[in-house]
Amino acid sequence: MALIKSKLRLPHSLSSFSHPKILKTHSFSSSTSETHLQEDDTPTDSKTIPSTTNLLTPEETLIADKFHALIKDHHRKNPNLETNHTIPALSLDFSQISTVHPISPSIVRHVIERCGGVRHGIPFLQTLTFFNWAMGRDGLAHSPEPYNEMVDLAGKVRQFDLAWHVIDSMKARNVEITIETFSILVRRYVRAGLAAEAIHAFNRMEDYGCKPDKIAFSIVIGILCKKRRASEAQTFFDSLKDKFEPDVIVYTSLVHGWCRAGNIAEAERVFREMKMAEIKPNVYSYSIVIDALCRCGQVTRAHDVFAEMIDSGCNPNSITFNNLMRVHVKAGRTEKVLQVYNQMKRLGCPADTITYNFLIETHCRDENLDEAMKVFNLMVKKGCSPNASTFNLIFRCIVKLRDVNGAHRLYAKMKELECMPNTVTYNILMRMFVDSKSTDMVLKLKKEMDENEIEPNVNTYRVLISMYCGMGHWNNAYIFFREMIEEKCLKPSMHDYEMVLQQLRKAGQLKKHEELVEKMVDRGFATRPL
Repeated sequence: MALIKSKLRLPHSLSSFSHPKILKTHSFSSSTSETHLQEDDTPTDSKTIPSTTNLLTPEETLIADKFHALIKDHHRKNPNLETNHTIPALSLDFSQISTVHPISPSIVRHVIERCGGVRHGIPFLQTLTFFNWAMGRDGLAHSPEPYNEMVDLAGKVRQFDLAWHVIDSMKARNVEITIETFSILVRRYVRAGLAAEAIHAFNRMEDYGCKPDKIAFSIVIGILCKKRRASEAQTFFDSLKDKFEPDVIVYTSLVHGWCRAGNIAEAERVFREMKMAEIKPNVYSYSIVIDALCRCGQVTRAHDVFAEMIDSGCNPNSITFNNLMRVHVKAGRTEKVLQVYNQMKRLGCPADTITYNFLIETHCRDENLDEAMKVFNLMVKKGCSPNASTFNLIFRCIVKLRDVNGAHRLYAKMKELECMPNTVTYNILMRMFVDSKSTDMVLKLKKEMDENEIEPNVNTYRVLISMYCGMGHWNNAYIFFREMIEEKCLKPSMHDYEMVLQQLRKAGQLKKHEELVEKMVDRGFATRPL
């Protein structure tokens, strides 16, 4: 199948999709990736589309894995394809799988979702080839799920011209276009900083047989506000509030948007306007204002709003108390944290995972592991499931205390409670075992990480590379460095790069040294030394 370079056109001037079987892309490097993650437990790219993993049968999952393996392998071998490159061999490989196994829309969607799920080095051209191949097959072209997933992926890599082509293709094939389709597109525009284009997409919904309604109006405002585009959200709201009667959800979104933009005065103005319109604020409205006031240091004012909330008959929930607690946790005010928690208990509000995590973080910061474990045990006893962040807080405390046996026991408890470790968990433990000279445990954790399909990050590889360099094992350091840049498309630090080059020079491996320099320069990660 050929991927043919298309002309760049603005979304508002797109013509009807000329050939529904072939989608085209422009000016794109397949190694494009979004912003590098920091070492924390917070996902940066939450999706509006739910994961399809649990919707597939075991047989379908196996088939999807085969398609994904083909795409991933082709991308690994061809990281810098030209945009007009044809990939007929890949389409033939797909066809060989389909002659043995039936293909469903859920499989197609899952493969596209999985290809876009990596943090770095999205195999976009290979995924586009798969999508074009799948949509050309009988029985698959009229299901909206794969199209929506492709719109999401195209938006993620900033290929909005292609995203509109996909929607045009849906219209040409009489595939149902819903609010979900445009919500995905709007969210991606906003994430790319293109608020005007997001609103333009909303205004074009009717051209595709999808009539904008109050729900769509609310969704656009919610997306703009979540991404700190409060000014644009306010203008959009003011222009359409007479057409779509605003409710507590819309007003709460606007309050949230102004809070996230750091404009508390405007947030409070919208909050007052909501009450003047006789729309009663709900627990989320109050909680958002309380959170914003706490974050900007107006803790006393936040407690005044909390008192107003109680007086109005609106019962606070765990989110409200977590917002009051957070500012004290971050400032290391243990006594204040416990005061908020005690007030929470007095009002009969059950704690959630975040509440318990705040308490654990507070005790761990004080290096009071015993109190942290008491909170942890209470959490489990109350039936509140700990998450990876819960364990990571305690692991960090254990590492400070150099208690390797304690780490083993806690990790066993994590498995017993069926809590899946995340990248940060593995990085903390691997670093600890490197420091304690337990190389076997480090490699065991890396193997488990791969088996559980937990994506390593730059810090993961830094632990492994520095361990082998410290041992003088240049070959293993070289292997992991290659894996990091070739398979994972991660950009290493200059320190790690120089460390591996130094090991290669020291070992007299000048050919491998030159190959590594070539690969780093080819990927734009380094410049060739003079």
